[in-house]
Amino acid sequence: MLDRSNSVPLHLQIRNLVKNDVFKGTYTEKIPPEHELMDKYGVSRATIRRAIRTLIDEGVLESRQGLGTFVAVRPIEEWLGNLSTFFDIIGELGLHPNIKVLKQGVTEAPQDAAKIFGVSRLYETVRLRQANDTPVVLETQYYPLEIGEKLARLDLNNVSTYDVLETELGVSLWEAKQTIGAIIPGAEEKKLLGMTAEPSCALLSKRLVLGHDGRPLEYEKSIYRADIYAFRINLTRRRKL
Repeated sequence: MLDRSNSVPLHLQIRNLVKNDVFKGTYTEKIPPEHELMDKYGVSRATIRRAIRTLIDEGVLESRQGLGTFVAVRPIEEWLGNLSTFFDIIGELGLHPNIKVLKQGVTEAPQDAAKIFGVSRLYETVRLRQANDTPVVLETQYYPLEIGEKLARLDLNNVSTYDVLETELGVSLWEAKQTIGAIIPGAEEKKLLGMTAEPSCALLSKRLVLGHDGRPLEYEKSIYRADIYAFRINLTRRRKL
């Protein structure tokens, strides 16, 4: 609920609460009318309208004349269990995917990547993934230098690195190991991802892709906006014989 002692204005607090309800699935089609939100949060109509206008400007909600205010976006959900590309995931939702290269080149490997590859220098790419021009994921990928030298000659904007590795470089991707946890992103990461809520939480995915011989081919660390992106998995209970 609202924290009236917080320095964050009430309309922004309401904006964050309504936005969370949208992405949690509380509101899937239409949000409650203004008078219900006024009663729920104990604020004026002007405060509610300002919060809703902010969400409309962000593309989360849309106003339909005479009908009310409706949800304009759906959370992006990725099924775990296969190596799907960002284009596959976003395209299936009817959204327009875009991937922009922010940086690439040889770099001193961070400790975790250096341990995985057993070397101190790796090829790094940093890219920003967007859905309908909304920043969704900030990804950093590390490759052995022999792969990186080939990637350096290619345009990695708006392409799937999996497709590039397999079809253009002839690299066979065999399996992946992935962990996902919650983090508080840094100021620059928040800026790139367009995260304005305080406090902000994100999901950090670490994925190691291996070849058929168990050799590491790609190590990816991606920061996902937790208010937009979710991971799903099917589970079955093991039956006792």
